[in-house]
Amino acid sequence: MRPMTREEVRASIVNLGPTEKKVRLPAWFDDAPWHRIDYLGWRDMRAPKRAYLVTEADDQALGVLLRQAPNDAAHTSRALMCDLCRSTRRFNEVSLFTAQRPSRDKRERLNTLGLHLCTDLDCAVKMHTKPIRQTFDPLVDDIIATRREGMRSRTIAFIRSVSDAQRTTRRQR
Repeated sequence: MRPMTREEVRASIVNLGPTEKKVRLPAWFDDAPWHRIDYLGWRDMRAPKRAYLVTEADDQALGVLLRQAPNDAAHTSRALMCDLCRSTRRFNEVSLFTAQRPSRDKRERLNTLGLHLCTDLDCAVKMHTKPIRQTFDPLVDDIIATRREGMRSRTIAFIRSVSDAQRTTRRQR
C-alpha cells in the first residue's frame, strides 16, 4: 500500500455521520509500515467500540467507520474466521464489525453491512507468517503474495459495498 497523508485518510471515510466528523488517527500513524500492510486498521482510543478501515484502490484512498458488536459469551468454545485474512481464531480474537451505509434518507439509516474481523485489526501480521510447506507447494513468497492479494481484494470489495449505497441512492432519485 502506498503511504497516505493524514488529510487523505480522514477524507476517505465515506460513512461518517454528521456528529462523527472528527477522525482520530492512531498515535503510530507516522510510523506505519506502508510497504507491509494492505489496509490501515485502527481503533479509536476514546471510543473503543469504534474502528476505522482504510485502503487504496486505483490510487485513491477508500475508508469506512466500523462499530464493534458485543461478543456473545455463550459461544466461548467456538472458533471464528476473519473475513479479510481468513485466519481461524478463538471467539474473543474475532469480532463482528458493522459499517453503516451512508444515506440522506432517514429511513435508510439502519442499513448496515457487517463482517468478522480480527479484533486487533492486524491481519497483516498473519499474512506474513510463513506457512508450513510441502515439497509440491508453491514457494513461501508466492503463498504470502497470494494471501495478501486475496485480503486486499476482499477489503476493497467490502469498502466499496458500503460506499456504493451512496451512489445507488443518488441514481434512484
